[in-house]
Amino acid sequence: MSNLLDYLIWRGDILLSQDPFNSIDGMILSCLSYVRFEKVLPKKGKMTIAQASEKFFKLHSAEELAQDKSFINFAPSMLKALAEADRFKDAYLSNYVNEIDISRQIQFSALTIDTSDGMTFISYRGTDDSIIGWKEDFNLSFETVPAETEAAKYLQNVMTGRLNRVRLGGHSKGGHLAIYAAAATSVEFAMKIEKIYNFDGPGFNTEAMKSNKFKKIQPKIEKYIPETSIIGRLLENSTRPVVVKSSEAGIMQHDPLTWQLEGKNFVTCASTDKISNLFDDTMTDWLNNMSFEERKVFVDELFSVFEASGCIYLSQLTRVGIKGIRAMIVRLGQIKNDTGAKVKALVKMFFINLNVLKGGDGSDRLISGLPEIEAVSKK
Repeated sequence: MSNLLDYLIWRGDILLSQDPFNSIDGMILSCLSYVRFEKVLPKKGKMTIAQASEKFFKLHSAEELAQDKSFINFAPSMLKALAEADRFKDAYLSNYVNEIDISRQIQFSALTIDTSDGMTFISYRGTDDSIIGWKEDFNLSFETVPAETEAAKYLQNVMTGRLNRVRLGGHSKGGHLAIYAAAATSVEFAMKIEKIYNFDGPGFNTEAMKSNKFKKIQPKIEKYIPETSIIGRLLENSTRPVVVKSSEAGIMQHDPLTWQLEGKNFVTCASTDKISNLFDDTMTDWLNNMSFEERKVFVDELFSVFEASGCIYLSQLTRVGIKGIRAMIVRLGQIKNDTGAKVKALVKMFFINLNVLKGGDGSDRLISGLPEIEAVSKK
């Protein structure tokens, strides 16, 4: 089996004119927006992927890039592989936006890619595996986040004056933003959208799914999720997802570089696994019985436990240590009532997913007193 980087090495010499754009191409370009193009791409004008790669690696050393411990640290390697692939090296990059404003609680980034088949791909950046990033995904269950509004504005600006058709895509929150932007755009622009790719991104509230603006774009959506999908199972899916095999286990399957490929196709599974299904059933039941304010309290309480560990990334919880575990136990003890039971059950699921229950680090003590999630889901 191979991954996204293998695909670019093995099939990068095949031009789009020889073999048309496919879903793996869509995932690769969706992940390209994870590259930090500050000081690389011009504010106005465009630059080829090959040119951008050359400039990027002049600005950033291998030692500097190695400091990134998140799962999106593969993005620079993908940029380099794209620059060496005939299929994409001459594609043009433009309209790079990276807006981070803590006071407005906004984290939005997007990139426009003009490919050699005469199409435009708009890539919306998703979240990494940071705890604050995952919290933002959960926040979509009770509020319209500023990034959604910015995504709609970005699409409108890019498409204004363009005659060619476009594809939209994103991984994680980026996939959600691609769908949101397409649904929010005008009928005229919606007709120019060829395809919308959502790679393990959150869905939408049931009310939103019933609207005419979602119905008009639904046939254009392709959604892909791994076997143990968590983020991709949040809220309602706008289309039936394709389930992809991953080389990792648990929630680390959210990492797109772990998704398995064979040739120009994803290696698929018949369905998601028991953990993903239990999470989906439980969260759906809980959220359907919560007001938006109750959802906010629930999400804040849940992530306050992870934040108490002192970790920045969810993957760090696999080696949090006794000190971090103790801090999480203390925080869990401060959460009362029905919300507390739900939080404790979900924390247990996360730790089982992370394969932390091996003893020796204090995690067995954290888990031993927590309720079974099946029991809590029935309350």
